[in-house]
Amino acid sequence: MRGLEGIVDRQNVIRFAPIMADSEQDPSPNRPPGKEPLLRLALLVVLAGVGLAAFWLRQALADDPFAPPPLPPLVGVVTAVAGLAVGAYVLRHRPAAADERVSPWRELRWVRFLARNGRSLALFLALLLTLFILWRLPLTPADASHALLFWCWVGALLLYLAAFTSRASWTALLHRDWRLWWHENWRLAATAVGLAAAAFVLRIWRLDILPFTLSGDEASQGLEAVRVLDGALRNPFTTGWLGVPTMSFFFNSWSIGLLGQTIFALRVPWVLVGSATVVVVFFLVKRLVGVRLALATAVILLTYHYHIHYSRLGSNQIADPFFLALALLFLYRALDRKNMLDWALVGVVCAVALYFYAGARLTVVVIFVVVVYLFLRQPKRFLPEQGRGLLVTAGAFLIVGAPMIQYALRFPQEFNARVNQVGIFQSGWLEREMDLLGSGPLPILWNQFLRAALAFTYYEDRTVWYGLREPLLSPLWAVLFWVGMGYALVRLVGRAANPRYAPLAAWWWCGMLLGGFLTESPPSSQRLITLSVPVSFFLALALWQIIRLTLGVFAGNSYSRRLANGLLAAAVLLFALTSINTYFVDYTPQRIYGGPNAEMATQIAPRLRDLSADHTFYFVGPPHMYWGFATLPYLVPQAKARDMIEPILSVEDAAALDLATDTGAVFIFHNLRTGEFGPIATLYPQGVRQDVYSPVDGRLVAVLYVLPPGFGE
Repeated sequence: MRGLEGIVDRQNVIRFAPIMADSEQDPSPNRPPGKEPLLRLALLVVLAGVGLAAFWLRQALADDPFAPPPLPPLVGVVTAVAGLAVGAYVLRHRPAAADERVSPWRELRWVRFLARNGRSLALFLALLLTLFILWRLPLTPADASHALLFWCWVGALLLYLAAFTSRASWTALLHRDWRLWWHENWRLAATAVGLAAAAFVLRIWRLDILPFTLSGDEASQGLEAVRVLDGALRNPFTTGWLGVPTMSFFFNSWSIGLLGQTIFALRVPWVLVGSATVVVVFFLVKRLVGVRLALATAVILLTYHYHIHYSRLGSNQIADPFFLALALLFLYRALDRKNMLDWALVGVVCAVALYFYAGARLTVVVIFVVVVYLFLRQPKRFLPEQGRGLLVTAGAFLIVGAPMIQYALRFPQEFNARVNQVGIFQSGWLEREMDLLGSGPLPILWNQFLRAALAFTYYEDRTVWYGLREPLLSPLWAVLFWVGMGYALVRLVGRAANPRYAPLAAWWWCGMLLGGFLTESPPSSQRLITLSVPVSFFLALALWQIIRLTLGVFAGNSYSRRLANGLLAAAVLLFALTSINTYFVDYTPQRIYGGPNAEMATQIAPRLRDLSADHTFYFVGPPHMYWGFATLPYLVPQAKARDMIEPILSVEDAAALDLATDTGAVFIFHNLRTGEFGPIATLYPQGVRQDVYSPVDGRLVAVLYVLPPGFGE
């Protein structure tokens, strides 16, 4: 513990001065310490007792009347060691005793104790809370409340951060001259607010109908969020639908609870995440290479049709670039400022990323690769200068990520479910392709690599997640992207190296390999959305370097610099206009996203919702589509519905159907089963037929046959 205290003091420069005045301190080193050590030990015993008592809260919980099981041996050992460490630290660092004639209670010596040892106590309590969570989680039933464990997790997170927040930082914040700060930083603040506002507008405008379709994957995540609201899903430290961590559904549930079970409510939290990503990327690139490229990168990202699209979906993939950009921002703040709080925040962000989409695990990988690169550049200096910070980051990651790490160790198949489904090795895809093509692994892997590496420049998206019928970058911007990428790679080595390009280069290559090359069917846009950030940066970098070299800005001519800035702004504006046009004018009217079944479900849902109160639905869709396709139950939550699996080929088949006659009925014919409409209409002629057509190409997508209540009489 003494070493950890030294970390904080050394990095934050300021040490706590003795609270007692010189006149109060005992000049004699042999003077008996009086009652102060006893008070400290008493306080330590109380704190340790409170920490240990937390392990027996099981009996006090309302939803668990049974007595607690014995304390796990490992927890007891770790707790005892932590308590001894704190006790040793307190006794070793006790200050000189004061005059025994002064009452220790009147001088509030326990406040002095907390002031001098608050950081160590915060770490100790964070450890206790984490151990309590790890002990309780396996014992808590899935249908029991996890609120206590969640707030303990939040408490451990805050305590760990508090341990590395210096008193000088709080003092500076509380006594800051905000007028002077605003005078010095108003341009930067206005730029950040402007970027956030522009990104938000592009992502919130007509959110409920652009894109028009609510896909089945979106709606499935919405139904998981509804389960959170209904109390059916209560554990935020596990995985749910398709192996997605349930914390994501808890995050999504607030908007649905507030705004109702609608498309807008499902999508709006991710609008906020996508907009925040633009601002974080601005500050990241500003710290790496300066304001000019930061502004250009942020504007390209906020107008990039690919990033706009995923920011407008009710799905959590858009959190991937947010977490990675935020972690890199804190990492380079820590490297530049030598601040322990920044190092702690790196670990916190990496850990929180574990609780969202599986792709967010890339955050840990990229941070690791960047750290290794920096170490290899200066192997003799890096660890002595940054080693303590890395330990603080590792501690934060373990404290905050502990519940999910425990889950991964206990249930590795569930934790890696999505990776096992789409990984070319884990799923057995490579072996199947080798058997199918009669080829060795190398040609197949080479084709995989090309499809992933050229996802933005040559190949089209192979999924209905986006399905843009062209590469993710048009030819001009694709060429510039590779120019920027090549320039950054060249500048990573040699005497003229610029290591500030390393984070974006590592981001691109790690994301392309792990989210593209090593997964089935690249390019799959939902797995590569994180790469929209480095792509935006490399575009901005290429534009600036080309303009800069062409105009000879090296000479320092002010006119040339202004002209270069103007040309960069014009090029970025050109990208912005063409990209916005691509999404809102060319792409969304085609209704490509989501696929035809999702389009049909979204189109008929408002009508079905109006009829759901007094009608029963009979879905004539299997095997092409079932009522359980998530878009329908999400948008029509109160529906009474049945799938008509057997074909209805005659009036006799229609008469044999067991229909509810106490309500009206709506037969919903999938476009591939509309031929079965005749027998139903013959048997029940009083119904009203409604044909549903796609406004894109006029094709028939469904037929509704609405029968009034009492139709069977």
